[in-house]
Amino acid sequence: MSPGMTVAVKRLTVEMCQGVPQFNAEIRSLQRIEHPNLITLIGYYASPSEMFLVYNYLPGGSLEEFIRLKRSSVTGVQTVIKIAFDVAAALAFLHNECNPSVLHRDVKPSNVLLDNDLNAYLSDFGLSRLLPGFKTHVTTGVAGTFGYVAPEYALACRVSNRADVYSYGVMLLELISDKRALDPSFSTEHNGYTIVSWAAMLQREGRMKEAFAVAMWESGPEKVLVDLLELGLHCTEEAASGRPSMRQVVRNLKQIQQAFDP
Repeated sequence: MSPGMTVAVKRLTVEMCQGVPQFNAEIRSLQRIEHPNLITLIGYYASPSEMFLVYNYLPGGSLEEFIRLKRSSVTGVQTVIKIAFDVAAALAFLHNECNPSVLHRDVKPSNVLLDNDLNAYLSDFGLSRLLPGFKTHVTTGVAGTFGYVAPEYALACRVSNRADVYSYGVMLLELISDKRALDPSFSTEHNGYTIVSWAAMLQREGRMKEAFAVAMWESGPEKVLVDLLELGLHCTEEAASGRPSMRQVVRNLKQIQQAFDP
């Protein structure tokens, strides 16, 4: 690191990473993985009581902050597609280009960082696991954040790359709407719905317009918005086998983007 360089430091407790061996395993996996939309690990420090990861600093904040601020500003559909595409590309790389395949296991807006140009970077591999050989799923303790965790993961601790797809779908639904994964309004207005069940209800009832932030729906185009909603719902199918792969998500987003550049 050069003098005066601004960095981001993540402090991990022993409980978070299950001790120094787990921390070292995380470091080894992080240091060998490189992709334009993955956060760059530039250093670390480890002791028996404290552990730190040092990342390159991104001035645009987190996607969580972006979603919160989006409620009071106009966010273009193309910006949403770009962010969604960047995160999808990072996950597709982890799932398909790494050997062994890497699962993130905690995909959520606070684990996506933005630069000043709103390019998105996936961060926080502290909960990731490597899939041995050609196994398509592993059984393990649940990691992740309530509201983003796939049903089969929460109920049976069964995790596969389709669990990451589910979490990604929740995040996509947040990006296009003015709701959060477990929005407070759901408990009073919609009988305790999650964003997934809420969006699915609106689709069933032909009220898809209500799934979008008002400014986003008004900026259109409608077909592109509906395609994004349907992609988010496809990613959050209850059955893991019904969800697309992240490679398929990337392809779908490219097709949606082409609506702006026919």
